[in-house]
Amino acid sequence: MKTSTIVWVIVIILIIIGGWYWFSMSSSNNANTVTPGTSMSSTTPAGTGQSGSNAVIGSNLALGVDSDATLGSYLIGYNGMAVYAFASDTNMSTCYGSCAQVWPPYIISPSDNITHLQSGVTGTVGTVTRTDNSLQLTYNGHPLYFYAHDTTSAPPAGQSIQGWSLVKP
Repeated sequence: MKTSTIVWVIVIILIIIGGWYWFSMSSSNNANTVTPGTSMSSTTPAGTGQSGSNAVIGSNLALGVDSDATLGSYLIGYNGMAVYAFASDTNMSTCYGSCAQVWPPYIISPSDNITHLQSGVTGTVGTVTRTDNSLQLTYNGHPLYFYAHDTTSAPPAGQSIQGWSLVKP
């Protein structure tokens, strides 16, 4: 093999490795991005819709309050998104499989501090163990969920969908 060919092969390998390294580093910089249904361990600032709260999400906020002119006040989760309750749930979750894909449960880790509540959250906050042994946050005994089709914090799109309702403070 010619020396120039070897140099070009080395350059191409370095470019590939550099691209992989850049991609992996940019992906890890998004480690604080949280999607509904995941643990509350992020510390990304919440854009909590119309109330304009500047609360920090993650371990600093388990539940907060937002409002809409039509819907009134409702609870939001660590990510600034509305939380919902399912009418079929009574002190335990009944939403699994495809249901949980549309309505991701509000999952927390055992180390999360569920007592970090924004003023205005007056109910009892707790957890329930799901069938996969994950912990789901509850409010006044009702397991909490997000709605996968909520793309912004306000207005919430899942209100009054067959058996689902916003959780009121």
